[in-house]
Amino acid sequence: MKSKIRPLVLLCIVLISGAVQSQAANRLRVTDAWIRAAPPGVMVLAGYMTLENPGPEDIKITAAESPQFGMIELHRTVIEDDVARMRRQPYFLVPAEAQLVLAPNDRHLMMMMPKLAVQLGDKVTVRLKLDDGTSVEFKAILREGH
Repeated sequence: MKSKIRPLVLLCIVLISGAVQSQAANRLRVTDAWIRAAPPGVMVLAGYMTLENPGPEDIKITAAESPQFGMIELHRTVIEDDVARMRRQPYFLVPAEAQLVLAPNDRHLMMMMPKLAVQLGDKVTVRLKLDDGTSVEFKAILREGH
């Protein structure tokens, strides 16, 4: 009897986690996701995208991760004494029925320690973690950008 219950429990876990992922994807849409190309050997890249929240409640993004990078932080560029500085952010808030644009010289994903060399045109898997425990996974393309 034990051997029949274990696979059933595992199946339920898989189905529930898939439903949670689908629920998050319905709440937060990611479009125009790209990563700015950098010269070979550069260990920090920046990711940009448009985040769209069609729902009635704000969405808080608390973290990001990628199997292709050792670490990703949420950042915002600020100007202090005429110098652009990047500041780590505890979260990004996507307002209800609105969008948040991650763009050069503003909010972005600071993508550090690439595990493999990435080339123009490569697609990188990224997962955004939300404060409700769900996540949204998408692909970002490596391209030239300004």
